[in-house]
Amino acid sequence: MDGHTSEQFLTSGRDLAQNEHHAENGHRPHLNGHPSVGDDGLRKKLSEAKPFADVGTSVADDLGVVDLVATAAFPTRFGDFTLYGFRDERTDKDVTAVVRGNVAGTTGCPVRVHSECHTGDIFGSLRCDCREQLEYSLSYIAERDRGAVIYLRQEGRGIGLLNKIKAYRLQDLGLDTIEANEYLGLPADSRDYRVAARIVELLGIRSIRLLTNNPEKIAGLQAQGIEVEERVPVLVDENLHNATYLRTKRDRMQHLL
Repeated sequence: MDGHTSEQFLTSGRDLAQNEHHAENGHRPHLNGHPSVGDDGLRKKLSEAKPFADVGTSVADDLGVVDLVATAAFPTRFGDFTLYGFRDERTDKDVTAVVRGNVAGTTGCPVRVHSECHTGDIFGSLRCDCREQLEYSLSYIAERDRGAVIYLRQEGRGIGLLNKIKAYRLQDLGLDTIEANEYLGLPADSRDYRVAARIVELLGIRSIRLLTNNPEKIAGLQAQGIEVEERVPVLVDENLHNATYLRTKRDRMQHLL
């Protein structure tokens, strides 16, 4: 018996033993890694609920297709939302949105388009204001009947996480965020709002009030056909570590701070 066949044999043996154990304890075995639904009441409930009936819709443009893949109730410390999962077929990236209330057909819907910030959103970095902007937006929308936060996978204004860490090191040596990117041969801001626009369309929102301090974000969404009725300022405090960063955004990138 060769190594590959032996591994298959051992794996199938473990699976068989696990299934027998589940059967002995009143559990139905897993089929192809998925639990079978043995309870008639639960099976009926799933059939009636049609848990994935609202997914499978998509919207296309000249560059590709954005698909709605899944939705689920999403309670958070800010309030209750619905979590939406999308797939951008062009980049093969997963994109999410948290939605408050029924936004379909709405005008002037408050929307935050937030680009991923691993260092700020997850680790609470004080070098930027990203997490504060995200939390401000979630709180703002949670206080209203409807709205959405779209979370784009565009780390470091599009340069990626590892390049962002390199840029951090250059900032430690005295460069600002733009100079650091340029030193690395990268653009100051390469974000693209195409996917966000397609998600607004998939959600059925007719026009938005955009939570942002960045005029380029407004222009980027308008270029993709989204009607922006109004800009809603995102109010966050400066700290000792991000003062230069915020000054660069204001003075060199024309952010409205």
